[in-house]
Amino acid sequence: MGDIKLSAPRVKVMRGEGEEAVEFQTANADLVLWDRTRAKHKWPTFQEAPFLWLTFLSWAAARRTGAIPSDFTYERWEAETLDVEALTDDDSDALPTLPGPEPG
Repeated sequence: MGDIKLSAPRVKVMRGEGEEAVEFQTANADLVLWDRTRAKHKWPTFQEAPFLWLTFLSWAAARRTGAIPSDFTYERWEAETLDVEALTDDDSDALPTLPGPEPG
């Protein structure tokens, strides 16, 4: 497969001015949705359009985890998102995550 690294990246998303960035762990389901959507719309590959890819994966992860409603469109997410970046193992400890249910 050449240079393709098949993994589900963690992403940091900055949605709006003054809002804290949130972190999402993307998953296989998000990658598969990317593959299907990319083919349907004839979008470029993730190597050719890495910002499109990361933005789409962050949207898919946000929907999958319930951080945004299931009817929140990709186009809206793209228009309203200020920044998306892939995180490395060194980046994750300092970032806030979306609130969720308490463990236990």
